[in-house]
Amino acid sequence: MSGDFESYSNAQLVEKVQGGDADAFAALSARYLWLVRAKAHKFAGAGAPEVEDLTQEGLLGLYSAAATFDGEAGAGFPTYAGVCIYNRMASAVRRYGSSGNRTLNESVSLDSGEAFLATGDDPGAAIELQEWMAGLRQKLEASLSPLERKVLALYLSGCGRRELPARLGLTQKSCDNALHRVRLKLRAMQ
Repeated sequence: MSGDFESYSNAQLVEKVQGGDADAFAALSARYLWLVRAKAHKFAGAGAPEVEDLTQEGLLGLYSAAATFDGEAGAGFPTYAGVCIYNRMASAVRRYGSSGNRTLNESVSLDSGEAFLATGDDPGAAIELQEWMAGLRQKLEASLSPLERKVLALYLSGCGRRELPARLGLTQKSCDNALHRVRLKLRAMQ
């Protein structure tokens, strides 16, 4: 772990995330997991993805918020993160009924195993989350092909499934297949 982030402000954590510090994102995730889960439960219901899928989308929204946040733009990080999380989940709900949602429906549950504990103010749970994420990152590095890593990195940074082919110079089917293989490998790691 690159440091004890409990005393860091949101702005300091965001700066570290923007610098590529995965441990800082784990700390930020632990800090905002309650918000992600609360928004996921508001969207859940008939005609919507499962809460686990919405939670995953919300964490992707949180990552996107951390990666793109500009403190000089006027809004505070909690407000900006809330909007990014909401928008990501709303997009997932809209896509849920479409025929192009194969990757969303096959997503790995983030609530499985020890992945996401109800951390609240529990520093021990936050450390467990950070350790789990570090282990997952190592396993992914070892098992994913270079193409799968590129596709996953773009997808996690907020690039939509339909945007991937243009960014990578590949067909939609190649990108979808790479995402599918990543999800299968993630499931095998659980």
